Amino acid sequence: MNYSHWLIFHSYYRWLVLIAMLIQLLWIYWQHKYKRIFKASDWQLLLGFTLLYNIQLLLGWLLYCSSPISMGFWQDLPANLKNRQLRFFGLEHMSMMTLGILLFNVLTIIAKKKIGSPAFSYLWKRIIWIYLIILCSVPWSFSPLTSRPNFR
Repeated sequence: MNYSHWLIFHSYYRWLVLIAMLIQLLWIYWQHKYKRIFKASDWQLLLGFTLLYNIQLLLGWLLYCSSPISMGFWQDLPANLKNRQLRFFGLEHMSMMTLGILLFNVLTIIAKKKIGSPAFSYLWKRIIWIYLIILCSVPWSFSPLTSRPNFR
């Protein structure tokens, strides 16, 4: 597959990830609201969500390493840091998405140690911040930071 195919796949897979994030958010909120005990099956579900996010991150890194935008960004770093589009895709998008998914992975590891406790409150408080990091770093079509189509 070439760069444009990976870009299209990454773009459409984003919607699967966003739907999964919404489902995960509602699930964790519901469990938190009713003070449910975090079970091994809950951890397996959390691990499944994290796997979906890791696949998207891997696709993103494949794109980043072959992207003409990111390669161009690193050619003249001082000048390109002043260019909003180049800075977003060459630095901000990838670093913030990597941070968000890294935090998801850490949260999933910590959650395994909380099986048998009311850990949904713990998860709820942290997952909101992770979602904010990720959602602020998506290149939405309506974003003032960068303009990319929602569907390719």
